[in-house]
Amino acid sequence: DIIKKEFGDDDHAMTISALQSIQERYKQNAASSSPNTNQWWNPFTNSTQGTNEAGVEVQPLSPFLVSYGDENPDTDLVYAVGVDPIKKRVTVAFRGSVTPTDFLKDASISLNHQPNPLKDMMDKKDTLGLHHGFYEYLLKPRKNGETKYQEILKHVQTIFEEDPVKQKEYKLYVTGHSLGGALATLFSLHVAAFALTPNSTTPTNVPMPVTCVSVASPRVGDKSFQEAFQLCEQRGALRHLRIANEKDPVTLMPKSTSKKIWSMLSPVSYLAFKMADQNFEDKETYHHTGMKLKLRKPSGDDNTPQQKLHVIGYSGAPKEQQQEETADADNTSSKWLSFKEKDIPNVVLHFGNSYSENLAAVKEELTTLGLTLNELYKERAAAVAVLKSS
Repeated sequence: DIIKKEFGDDDHAMTISALQSIQERYKQNAASSSPNTNQWWNPFTNSTQGTNEAGVEVQPLSPFLVSYGDENPDTDLVYAVGVDPIKKRVTVAFRGSVTPTDFLKDASISLNHQPNPLKDMMDKKDTLGLHHGFYEYLLKPRKNGETKYQEILKHVQTIFEEDPVKQKEYKLYVTGHSLGGALATLFSLHVAAFALTPNSTTPTNVPMPVTCVSVASPRVGDKSFQEAFQLCEQRGALRHLRIANEKDPVTLMPKSTSKKIWSMLSPVSYLAFKMADQNFEDKETYHHTGMKLKLRKPSGDDNTPQQKLHVIGYSGAPKEQQQEETADADNTSSKWLSFKEKDIPNVVLHFGNSYSENLAAVKEELTTLGLTLNELYKERAAAVAVLKSS
């Protein structure tokens, strides 16, 4: 009843389904003596699904999990893939930072330059600079030669391949909090990019656009990554709602790579890097992506004029991007060093319950606007695309 009250009927059903599937899987594993037991439990084979009297297969009506990867939860990313027949969504969700390995990946802020899947559509952009830790979690091949991205995509593709109705009527959503939001951003770009690539060896049966909803995500890539993301948005293959609490310290980082930070500490290194590449500072800078929904915490003081509890901005708009970067700078290093309590970042603003409270507070404002994510993209991203092409 508490879950239903907090999250509503649909999310309550998904949560209960997830808990039941986890419990069932561990029961099955405990009952098996085979060391090679498949660690995937597929609710498609659950008793909640069956056939009616006419022998027609009946799908469960409530949201349910299809698969999840947690075979190495202490040393690798954790994800789940679910299906919501009510909202007609296939959802990939990534876990946030929990283990020491997770936090080490978060701290690996050097850029890892990887082949750009959209290079044929982007002049002189053969590579994308990706956060090294996020790359290692999602795109680095494991011992079997397969990446986690490929593993997850197989589950998603199977869902759409096996049911033509889903391919026509369902959409793919990708989500996560903190580290999970960063992985969701990276995963979404690659799914959308391969769908746009004519000669891709990856099947493109996943319906477009892919919708990414990241919560409290750090930055994921460099300017080339941001531009590739924007290209997918402009082609209608990708939508990204990036939810960030004002002054959440994680959403303000990383701004610079480890190389750029080192150059700030060592004048000799700075001169060496600058002589090698006049643009190295720009190349060693991270950039956010998507449509940002910034949430403000209600003041709680009836005598204080209440600020608007949300601000919407698009990272692809130069003016809005500059405003965001200026605001971020006001909330980061230079102010933190003042050691004034009001300037020190509040880690509590990064927690899930803080986001739940702020989203609940802004719900009425957003409902009054009546805007969908697609409408926001038509209003903001389309205008930017026209401006850049003129």
